[in-house]
Amino acid sequence: MRVRRLVTTVAATAVGALLVGCTQSDRSELVTWTDEHGRACTGVVIIDPEDGDREMSSLDCDYAPDGRQPGRTTTTPVPR
Repeated sequence: MRVRRLVTTVAATAVGALLVGCTQSDRSELVTWTDEHGRACTGVVIIDPEDGDREMSSLDCDYAPDGRQPGRTTTTPVPR
């Protein structure tokens, strides 16, 4: 139930971002992390430098293959 609520929130945020649009000054970062269920997750965070607001889009989580552990949390600027 908690994951479904998170996915719904992220989807609503992504739709809102598409409707409002991003300004030229916004930047995006690719973020990876391991959630509380042990899944490796990736998302794109859109950051508004004027007020520091962050919006998550393109959320994807999956369990690591058997015998493998997810890597460390990372943040990488998305190429322009």
